[in-house]
Amino acid sequence: MTNKEIKLSARKNISQNMGNCVSLTAFLFAVFVFLGLCELALFMLFKRIGWEYFFSWQGIKDHVSVRLFWFLDLIVIIPFAAFEMWTVRRFFVDIARADSYVGSRQYINSHSYVYYSHTMFSSIIINSLKLFSAVPFAISTYSVYYWGWVCKLSELTSAGLLCFMFSLGLSVVFFGLMVHYWISLALAPYIMTLNPRTNIFDACDLSVRLMDGQHGRYISFLLSFVMYIPALLLVYPVFIIYPYFRLSYIVFLQDIMGSYWQDKMPSMIKTGYTNRSAGIYITKLSRNEIYLPC
Repeated sequence: MTNKEIKLSARKNISQNMGNCVSLTAFLFAVFVFLGLCELALFMLFKRIGWEYFFSWQGIKDHVSVRLFWFLDLIVIIPFAAFEMWTVRRFFVDIARADSYVGSRQYINSHSYVYYSHTMFSSIIINSLKLFSAVPFAISTYSVYYWGWVCKLSELTSAGLLCFMFSLGLSVVFFGLMVHYWISLALAPYIMTLNPRTNIFDACDLSVRLMDGQHGRYISFLLSFVMYIPALLLVYPVFIIYPYFRLSYIVFLQDIMGSYWQDKMPSMIKTGYTNRSAGIYITKLSRNEIYLPC
């Protein structure tokens, strides 16, 4: 499918599910606004008691307690945001299938512990792989900063200038490799969304294999939405542009995956509820039965 055909399919889905698309975007927007307000409340509280340095780069560099605070803060924020993002992604997949997401919502609510744990584990693995791939780029970028800024130009020797140019070249190479690997993992979250029972490492491996040779097409697809970025500054267009991009993105990835796009959630929803009268929900996961209280 061409980008034009993909966007046409997304527009049809939006026209048929406008209310759901807007409500999901509003929900996601509210989640991040809530997290922002929580951080603002912490800032106001710390400012009132004289701990403004907790929200400064200098404080992060100079105080271990500040680094510990931000580490704990991220431990709370990232899992919460990741779970909401993965849940909304699942609902948009349902909309792309021209199906109601009510069943998925009921399944997630009834199996929240299992779904949350798998969501968190998958998110940690994917982001850790991306972070690991960014380490060489971060080191080379710091080298550029060190030789080009810390060592002033008047103090640079011929060897220092050579190191600066070498570091600059490495930064370009490592940045390209990092972006290439991040794109290679683009399918992994959706493979897990379609079938949460899949092993996350197998999902990453499948994503890398399926994205082989698709990197140029992926970048071209993303660039086709650059024209909408100025409209996002008005805030209100977000409620249309985000669903449009999300549904187009799903159709695009579905076209890449082809026969590998197999949604297992509907069958999981049908078989996920048994023994309701006894007040127990049962789901089979990795050949084991996990019993969750109602």
